[in-house]
Amino acid sequence: MTGLHRMFFAALMAVFSGVVMAAGDLDGRRQLDAFAEGLDTLSGEFEQVTTDSRGEVTESASGRFYYASPDRFRWDYEQPFPQEIVADGEQLWHYDEELEQVTVREQPAAAESPLLVLTRPGLLDQFYRVVFSGESLIEFEPLDDSMDIERGRLLFEDGRPHVIALDDSFGQQTRLVLKNLELNPDLDPKRFEFEPPAGVDILEGY
Repeated sequence: MTGLHRMFFAALMAVFSGVVMAAGDLDGRRQLDAFAEGLDTLSGEFEQVTTDSRGEVTESASGRFYYASPDRFRWDYEQPFPQEIVADGEQLWHYDEELEQVTVREQPAAAESPLLVLTRPGLLDQFYRVVFSGESLIEFEPLDDSMDIERGRLLFEDGRPHVIALDDSFGQQTRLVLKNLELNPDLDPKRFEFEPPAGVDILEGY
C-alpha cells in the first residue's frame, strides 16, 4: 500500500453536533471543533479518486465506511474490486479478495493520519500547520517534512465535512468525498473485528 493510501486507511470521521450558530457563521477551524464534539460513531459512503501531476485519474474506488471512537474503523471497498480495511484499535488489516491476500501491521500513529483531526481536532495543532481557514475550507501542511503529504484540504458543505484532499510531493492528489453520513449510529462492535479467511496469504508489517 502506498503512503497516501495508508493515510486514508487510518481513522476517519467527522460529526455534526447541533451547533446553535449557523455553519456559515463559523470559519472552518471552528466548524471542525464543533463537529468533533460528542462524536461516538459514524457511518457513510465514500468516493475516492487519485490523480497524477497532469490531473489524469490513476485510481478510483467507492464503498462504505464505519467509525467508532476513539480509534476503530472499517472501510468496505465495493468498486472496482472488493477490499476490506479494518482497524481494531491495535492492528490494521487489509484484505484484498481478488488477490486472496491479507496484510496486517500495527495501527498507524495519530501523526500519520490527517483524517484523525476530524475526530480529535487537537491533532491539527499538534502535527499540522493551518495555512488557511475560511468559511468552508481548512488548508493545512504537516510540521514534519518526512510525512507523505505536502498539503491537505478539508471542505465543508451544508455544515458537514464533505471533501478531504491530500497532495503528495510527486504532484499526485487523493480526493475523498463523503456522502450520506449517519451520525452516532448503533454499530455492532464485531464490525471492527477481522478474522482472515481460510486459505489466504497473510503478510505482516506492510
